[in-house]
Amino acid sequence: MSNSIIIVGAGPGFSTGVAEKFAREGFSIGLISRNEQKLKALSEELTSKGFPSIYSVADAGSQSELEHALSDLKTRLGGVSVLLYNAAALKNKDIWTETPDSLLEDFRLNVAHALFCAQVLYDDLKENKGAVLLTGGGLSKNPNPQYGSLALGKAGTLNLAIQLNKRLKEDGIFVGTITINGFIRPYSPTHSPEILADKLWRLFRNRTDIEVQH
Repeated sequence: MSNSIIIVGAGPGFSTGVAEKFAREGFSIGLISRNEQKLKALSEELTSKGFPSIYSVADAGSQSELEHALSDLKTRLGGVSVLLYNAAALKNKDIWTETPDSLLEDFRLNVAHALFCAQVLYDDLKENKGAVLLTGGGLSKNPNPQYGSLALGKAGTLNLAIQLNKRLKEDGIFVGTITINGFIRPYSPTHSPEILADKLWRLFRNRTDIEVQH
């Protein structure tokens, strides 16, 4: 099969940069997001640039929707060699105002479903000596109480990457994460989607470090 990547939480910015980078390297692209209108527009934009992609709609907070979308894309791509989990519950909310239920709901989206996606695609990833890539953030190490739940989620993402790297290495599956310190902006001299995508690509190709920070 040809190389392929599924991006969960696809949207403008970092994940688009990753899609374009991997497409240039010969990967087929599968996209998952919850907003079909935006997802279709993104797919059409990539195709117009010479990077054909396919998509399947799913809310990353829904286990059943995710499973259906992953299975759909896996079939249409003819298999999967890389998973990028880029979904996150992005919100500005004081940690003191969170509830147990709200934290658990966010944790499901931020961390637990990253694990679930890897589990769904495990057979393909193992067969293809593939990779699981996770989008991390600087809040994992410098938490801000105004983004309390997201900070907990990014800390969980980093911890999950370390655990899965150790756990899946014997299966030939590489797991790594990019910790993005700063705001992603088009044409930024330090944090453009293209620069960050190149960093993630090198992490993936080298398969030595678990984490790259930028």
